[in-house]
Amino acid sequence: MQMLGTIQRGLQIGALVRLADGSYAQVNGDVVEPLSKSRVEFALLAAKGARPPEAPVANASRPSPSTVVVIKKRRKIVLPIDA
Repeated sequence: MQMLGTIQRGLQIGALVRLADGSYAQVNGDVVEPLSKSRVEFALLAAKGARPPEAPVANASRPSPSTVVVIKKRRKIVLPIDA
């Protein structure tokens, strides 16, 4: 277990550690909570100031269909004429 720093998740503050199998965890006393490896690595890259790689966007070159706008006439209320 290698301690990397501190981590805060909500109101919990604990130690950020890398376990022997390469996964990350938050340690609070005797409690070890596993963390998402991709989220931790993303946060570590952001903390170092390095720009994380962006995920490819599917269908980025395909243009979206044009927007159709329909304008309807307003209703006119015709009141009866009192004669």
